[in-house]
This record gives sequence, C-alpha cells and structure tokens, in this order.
Amino acid sequence: MFILIVGGGKVGSYLTRALLQQGHEVVMVEKEARKAEMLERLIDRQVTLVGDGCDPTVLEQAGIGRADVVVADTGDDEDNLVVTLIAKKKTKARCIARVNNPKNKLIFESLDTEDPVTVISTTELILDVLNEQVNAASFRSAVETMHLFGKGNLQLVKLSVPENSPASGRRLAELPFPRNSVLVAIDRGEDELTIPSGDTQLNSGDHVIAIVKNGAGEKLRMLLCGS
Repeated sequence: MFILIVGGGKVGSYLTRALLQQGHEVVMVEKEARKAEMLERLIDRQVTLVGDGCDPTVLEQAGIGRADVVVADTGDDEDNLVVTLIAKKKTKARCIARVNNPKNKLIFESLDTEDPVTVISTTELILDVLNEQVNAASFRSAVETMHLFGKGNLQLVKLSVPENSPASGRRLAELPFPRNSVLVAIDRGEDELTIPSGDTQLNSGDHVIAIVKNGAGEKLRMLLCGS
C-alpha cells in the first residue's frame, strides 16, 4: 500500500517509521528541510519530499495520483483542509485528516458524504480518555497509570501536587518538564477540569494529568512532588 503523509512533526514521523516497518511504501511531505533530514537520518532511508503540502504541484511530485491513503497531519487545520481537498480532487485515495480544533470536524466530514474523510481530533481523543478513565479513578493514589493505545508505550498518568511541592505556586512555563511528557489537563475537583497553558499556575491539591513514555513518569513525579 502506498501512503502519502503531509506533515513531518512527531506524529507524522512516528507514523512513517511504523508504516515502513510494516512493509508499506511511504512518502512524507514536509516544509522544513531540517525536519525532513532528521527523519531520513533516523530511518536511514529517503522517504521525504521538502515542499509545501498545500501546493498541488508538490503533491503531484510526491505521487498523490497513485496514493492509496493520504494523511493530512500538519499542525494547522486550514492546511489539512487544503491537502484533503486536493486529495479528493486528484485521487480516489482514502483521506485521513488530523483536526486540532474539534469545531472544525464538521467541515472535514461534510466534504464527501459518499466517501467521507476519516477525521481524528486529538483533543477529543484525550478528553474521551479523561472522561472514561481519569474522572472515574480514585484520588487516593499519588500516581495513577493507565495503559493508553493498547501497547502501553504511552501512558496516561495522574499526579497529586502535595503542599510541599517545589512546583506549587509556579507557572507551567517556568517548570523544566521532562522530555517525552505532555501535560494535558489539571483536575481541581468539583468538576473543574482545566486545559493548561504556559501561564497556568500549579497549586497544592491539583491533580496533574499527563501523557508520558520512556520512563518520563518518574521524572515528572519528582518535578511535581519532590524527592
């Protein structure tokens, strides 16, 4: 199967590597030459085309006309929409689009009622996990871990911020969060679930919810709870 991926961020890079390991033919279109070079050095194979994925000429050079699947995976919903529209016009490929703002899902889903676009909203995926698992979990444990996405490579963890936490009273932007960790929400009780930004201040009693991998959970615990 030939799969064309537009967007060479972390998700696109991981997806490219996984698909190649499964024996698929993959081409990834990426604007930034640095990102493309990093991926090719990592997998030791030429699979990238440097260019604007919203440019029909670039997509034609990447082979969109013979693609079985087109994945629009940039960090910009507008760009993903353009890629999907071009794919619908130039190919019969199955289209998969990443949507960052859930409000834009309907736009993608209404593009083709006969052969609908598969829309993946990362925000809604995380919220679904939180609603189904985290909100139902007990607050008794300082760290609660749930296997995510089947294989346990990624984990959803919840950490309680104690009174003597070195992170208490500090903005998230000031804290040296470990690599391989993404803070997705702060649960402050009484149905208050906050999607944090860099200006969000941590307070004792907060329950921090994060996605981690490769041992980052323990480093995150030390950051928030101290040694």
